[in-house]
Amino acid sequence: MVITSGTVSTTSFETRKVIDHAFGRCGLAPQQITPEYIDIATDLLFAFLSTLVNKGLALWATQKVILPLYQNQQSVVAPLGTVDVLDCNLRTLTTLTGTASASSGIAANAFDQTLTDACTQTAPGGYLQLQFASPTIPTTFGIMPNVTGTWDISIQTSIDGVTWITIWSNSQFNAEQGVWFWVDVEGIPLTGVNYVRLLAASTTTLNVTQFAIQTNPEEIPVAKLNRDDYANLPDKWFPGRPVVFWYDKQVDQPILTVWPTPQLQFSFAQLVCYIQQYVQDVGSMTQQLWIPQRWFLAILTQLAYDLALTIPEVDWTNPRVQMLLPESQKLLRDAWASETDQSPTFWRPRIWPYTR
Repeated sequence: MVITSGTVSTTSFETRKVIDHAFGRCGLAPQQITPEYIDIATDLLFAFLSTLVNKGLALWATQKVILPLYQNQQSVVAPLGTVDVLDCNLRTLTTLTGTASASSGIAANAFDQTLTDACTQTAPGGYLQLQFASPTIPTTFGIMPNVTGTWDISIQTSIDGVTWITIWSNSQFNAEQGVWFWVDVEGIPLTGVNYVRLLAASTTTLNVTQFAIQTNPEEIPVAKLNRDDYANLPDKWFPGRPVVFWYDKQVDQPILTVWPTPQLQFSFAQLVCYIQQYVQDVGSMTQQLWIPQRWFLAILTQLAYDLALTIPEVDWTNPRVQMLLPESQKLLRDAWASETDQSPTFWRPRIWPYTR
């Protein structure tokens, strides 16, 4: 009888292990590994992980993001670490209405679909609540704070107004005055709910310009323009529904410059994008790298080669060290070959005859 572990993907492989194995592969004894060399290994590991975007699309580093739109504002800033926008849709929804209430402040101000007033509460641990006329299935929630700070908040739903279910929470919510935060939430019963509330913890006092509760999403693709085509647009401030964008690849954070410039009605719409982003930072020695386990051997072998190029004590006459480069190339080639979701691929050639 064969006895196995019975578990899959539960082995912990912290950053410390990756670096230790890399030092071993380039022939360094434990007594030769100084704190300075550990810092060098961390820097080299971060540098190499950052270059993965140059080679191809790492599927695990593809993320869905929801970007807000504002009236007469062309520039939509992509999240920090964005490399490219793979898909982009303009999403419009129906903003729900109902009976508004709050623990304090003017509740209606947070649900009036204007950005000119706010529900300002004076005590922590309060709430904003909306009761629907009939059971409803909300899909998207938007919060525009009226102040800047760190909040501990949650979004809850209820059928009877007595028993509440938390469908989203964030104890370190980064509230920015006048900046939309949008989130899609699953888990709403198919039969709908009658109440939704934004609840603050005992350390948070709500001051909210808008708490938007939305349903019935409709998404329309927004096309990517090159710089020349965008530069040739005759009126770049023309107001309307955004249909195209120019991806301005800045050093820190890329910018999506949309056209036409969003009208007021699109202040409650969003750009839903799938982005390619950098691999997460290395972090501490006790944390894990943000890479699939199928990549571990390739990454640590490449790190061993980079360390061999950097650390003087490495003996390049050692055949094991001389094998690092070809072995790393092979393992990385195999890793990239596995970076597919096996979905069908469709070719849609657009070839027409050209005549005068």
